[in-house]
Amino acid sequence: MFEFKFADKLQIEVLLPDLFCILHSNMSLIAPTNNTYDADYEIWKSHIIPAMQKEQRQIVLMYVNDTLAGYFQYYINVDISSLMMEEIQIIKEYQGTGVFSAFYKWFVEQIPKDIEFVEAYTNKKNYKSQSVLEHLGLIRLGENKNGNSLYFKGKYIELLNKYS
Repeated sequence: MFEFKFADKLQIEVLLPDLFCILHSNMSLIAPTNNTYDADYEIWKSHIIPAMQKEQRQIVLMYVNDTLAGYFQYYINVDISSLMMEEIQIIKEYQGTGVFSAFYKWFVEQIPKDIEFVEAYTNKKNYKSQSVLEHLGLIRLGENKNGNSLYFKGKYIELLNKYS
């Protein structure tokens, strides 16, 4: 029922319209930009393409019955043994189906075992995301420089123990 695959970075531009559609459908009500869909897509694309060129950044595609149901973007900072969870986006119809838990059970088996910390930022208006991060064992420690997002951090072992 659930399948998870690392996105092929060489084919990332082909995936971008589908990934942005998921992101936009989830975030446009929470944090509207007042831009057009196309303008937001171009801005996002201009950031995501160079970001994905970093070796330690990956996107995992989430499938439910062969249908793209969401994605997870992350970065492993080996210098500080930290997993930065950058985006987790699941199509509304697949939220609450178990794809989230199934993903994390799969994911903790894929990443290096020497990770010490897990970090994330979430928009201040995204209360669901804040609850999810707290459920994962992260603690709110501050906010980003522009004050739009909250910063969360926790011990990776807690995430690993929850899902292994």
